[in-house]
Amino acid sequence: MKTVTLSIPGISCNHCVMTVKRETGFVEGAEFVTGDVEGKSATFQVRDDDALAALKKTLAEAGYPPA
Repeated sequence: MKTVTLSIPGISCNHCVMTVKRETGFVEGAEFVTGDVEGKSATFQVRDDDALAALKKTLAEAGYPPA
């Protein structure tokens, strides 16, 4: 597993962070670690590049596309 931090401009409050956590909870090979409202980012543990791609797709579909 590797740690990745994604810039997510749509994160503006703690509710956004919780939505990101909930929506990405079903992505196989990816695990939410933490969200940063001020930094507009979220950190995840991902198994491989396929999991990272699935994570980014899920975020975009949830309305929080990574920059």
